[in-house]
Amino acid sequence: MSQQATKQQQSWRANLQSQLDDTKVAGRSLRWYLTGWRAGVFWLVIAALVPFLLDTSLQVTAITIAIYVMLALGLNIVVGYAGLLDLGYVAFYVIGAYTMAAGSFGFIQQASGATTKIPVFPFWALLPVGAILAGFFGALLGAPTLRLRGDYLANVTLGFGEIVPIVFNNLPYFYGPVGISSNPPDDIGPIVFSDPTNPAPFYYLALVIVVLIILAVLSLRESSLGRAWVAIREDETAAAASGVNLVRTKLLAFALGATIGGIGGVMNAAFTTSITPKDFSFNISITIVIMVVLGGLGSVPGVILGAILLRFFDVYLLGQVNEYIHGTLHLFTSIDFNTSKYLIYGLILVAMILLRPQGLIPNRRRARELHGEGVASESLSAIGTVEREEFGETIGGSGSEDDTAYTGAGSDAQGRED
Repeated sequence: MSQQATKQQQSWRANLQSQLDDTKVAGRSLRWYLTGWRAGVFWLVIAALVPFLLDTSLQVTAITIAIYVMLALGLNIVVGYAGLLDLGYVAFYVIGAYTMAAGSFGFIQQASGATTKIPVFPFWALLPVGAILAGFFGALLGAPTLRLRGDYLANVTLGFGEIVPIVFNNLPYFYGPVGISSNPPDDIGPIVFSDPTNPAPFYYLALVIVVLIILAVLSLRESSLGRAWVAIREDETAAAASGVNLVRTKLLAFALGATIGGIGGVMNAAFTTSITPKDFSFNISITIVIMVVLGGLGSVPGVILGAILLRFFDVYLLGQVNEYIHGTLHLFTSIDFNTSKYLIYGLILVAMILLRPQGLIPNRRRARELHGEGVASESLSAIGTVEREEFGETIGGSGSEDDTAYTGAGSDAQGRED
């Protein structure tokens, strides 16, 4: 981005902040209501009103968006927090989905073709089981990859993501390529989850789970474990020298991210009530990665926004655009934009990397790093530090809490990341 464009963006942002500060509501500036936990409450209220504002088809779209928000939040732990590139995240999605389907279907198929009746378990029991199984396989994937970095780690995770759907495709117990059916959650009194004409109860269930995951992810970010993940992301060697247990920290990143992916899989199977191995392709992993990059690596609000935008574009908006172009621009009638969506995703990803690599709602620390802010002009030697302190300067720039460098992942005194 050119210096002129950067100055224009900063000027626009300053003007907007000034207007928000000057606008008063109940004695406080409007900006106060749109920051921190208050902004979260505001958007939660908006999300709670979705069934009253949208028709049934858009409510179904909102449910699929909520499931992908779960997946994006889980992958953000691995990629955004710990900096471990995972291209096989769909594997944990598959494990959660098949846990729900196999546990609620009531039958398994033997190698001979005969079926055997098995107990049927409720959704409320299968949800934690699917999460635990996915977390276990996440740790199992992380164990042999502890020494790998960069492209090598990406290749291993990519292979794992390809292997798991193939395993379910060839296991007769889960009916192979035919797939398996799943049951919706059990009704709770007057709350009916199995009515396809009224998806609102399932939407509220998905919304509650999304909120719980967001609170858990935010708590992890502010914990010593979250700072250890960030330390590994920034410099693995320095993190190990600072006392970070690389084995435990990486395994926890893979396991916790996979656990959330398993929850998303259980929710998907309970909602669609029918799954097949071909539903879980490598494209899902790439889509979730793009959601994280689009919103902003390490940024919880950004990841949520990226998942909402990309999934809404995929499920609803792309079909509308396709019909409009075919109806008005006859030159493009031979092009099906629904089948070209991954080309569009690739263009979006390239554009984000070139124009705004920090994401739509960037993590503050990462945004400063990408803009070269907070980096000392000279080496961080004792002499350089003393010289700058004599002139009243700090190495981080303004010297605020957000500019403080991570001096130890286990310390609770410094390194708080927004």
